Amino acid sequence: MVNSATKSKTSIFQKIKEVFTPTSKVVEEVELNLSIHLTGHEIRVVNTEQPIQILLGGEKGQKLHIYPNSKLRTDGSNIINCFIIFDPSKFYYRISGFLQLEHGDTIVIGKGNDEQDNIFDFGKHVGNRHLTIAHIGNALIFKDLNSDFGTTISALNKPGEINRVKNWKLSKLRALRDIYGGDIKPLSHGNALTTISEVNELLLDEPFRPKDTRDLPGGLLELPDNMIPIIVGDLHGQVDNLIKILSENSFMDAMKNYEAYMIVLGDAVHSEIDGEMEDFSSSILMMDLICKLKLKFPKQFFYIRGNHDSFSPDVRKAGVPQGILWEKAILKARGKAYKEQMDIFYDSLPLISISEDFVACHAAPPKASATRELLINTHQYPGLVRELLWNRLQRSNYPAGYGRGDVKRFKKALGLSSETQFLVAHNPLSPDECIWMDVAKIPSHHIVFSGRTFAIGMFTKIGKKLLPIKMPTEKLLDKINNLPKPTPTQ
Repeated sequence: MVNSATKSKTSIFQKIKEVFTPTSKVVEEVELNLSIHLTGHEIRVVNTEQPIQILLGGEKGQKLHIYPNSKLRTDGSNIINCFIIFDPSKFYYRISGFLQLEHGDTIVIGKGNDEQDNIFDFGKHVGNRHLTIAHIGNALIFKDLNSDFGTTISALNKPGEINRVKNWKLSKLRALRDIYGGDIKPLSHGNALTTISEVNELLLDEPFRPKDTRDLPGGLLELPDNMIPIIVGDLHGQVDNLIKILSENSFMDAMKNYEAYMIVLGDAVHSEIDGEMEDFSSSILMMDLICKLKLKFPKQFFYIRGNHDSFSPDVRKAGVPQGILWEKAILKARGKAYKEQMDIFYDSLPLISISEDFVACHAAPPKASATRELLINTHQYPGLVRELLWNRLQRSNYPAGYGRGDVKRFKKALGLSSETQFLVAHNPLSPDECIWMDVAKIPSHHIVFSGRTFAIGMFTKIGKKLLPIKMPTEKLLDKINNLPKPTPTQ
């Protein structure tokens, strides 16, 4: 679910790795049927398919739960992937942080880790280095680090506890099906045309967008400071990734309760997978899902325009003219009237978003000074629009790109502090990652990409910090369309 976001900078979602060296003494091996209190010693728990509760620091200490983090099969059963560690008083009810423990890793739990403390808000009974948990072989090894109040470990074995995370996940998928109106598959011609037309009507007066000189919502999206941002990078046709995001971490519940908003930073369409670049079936489904989400959450779901949000001949990938082929695919699948509505949709989208925590656009800051007024009236400045959609980080092979000075100037022009996080998508720096922090040594400037087939990058706010999240991908489209009926305990 959550994984290391960057190798160069610690985050609360990072695997907190330490070398685990078994001691020479024999570690007590237990099947966890009763509560065990540890004070400076360790145990090896072998029945790890059941969830576990740890109590750090006695009865007045911190309660955490450890669940096998599993992928859902189509039949509703699980495949154990790793373990997640979370505060049950927060996890099921609001956007919250949690740790992930993969095979071979060790996590040190304690309030001496500032980012863990930001997640769990540890009390005085939790030590700075209170407990280590190692995932070695088929077991979990717990070692109390001579903490003052010890650690109590017990099994969560009541019927409602054993499958609680699994059932919680299933409930999110069912809720998403309800929003879509049934199976998540391409809409009928008539339904698709009606849906995108309704979205375009909504975009004529989209919330949080100051009006431009035409008395239409401008290019700038000014988001409220009292809501939690959920920031998603390029999806490039990976519908499963958007479903995964929406069904995790109470994101959808927070949107329903007007506690959070989601921003997709453009380029939701056009697969980048070899052999799929000329297949636009997933892009058509992605547009249907995005439109349904916008209608359900008009004040909580926003889409920033990217360079692939176009039928332009300039839109190409690996020599494939995806802009031209996308137009042909839309005309064939949906007809001229739908394509005209797609043009309106693209022309109606905002280009940049700001809040007290961040500024974000698809590609790049302008190289020239860009005031708030200019960003509202982007329709008058095609050169500015192209920079926001197309430009890239300055590299040896791309000297025309933006650099540290451009980011600094951009923040200053908008009246933002140097610590304000500046996020873009568009420009993944390597094929084996999805989040890059402080790129090119530019402080507080990050690239996020959400269209990988192995991991999903995104950002959200936990406590007072905007933080990266990296979660593994999961094939959910077939599963959401073949969900088992709820059981009485759900």
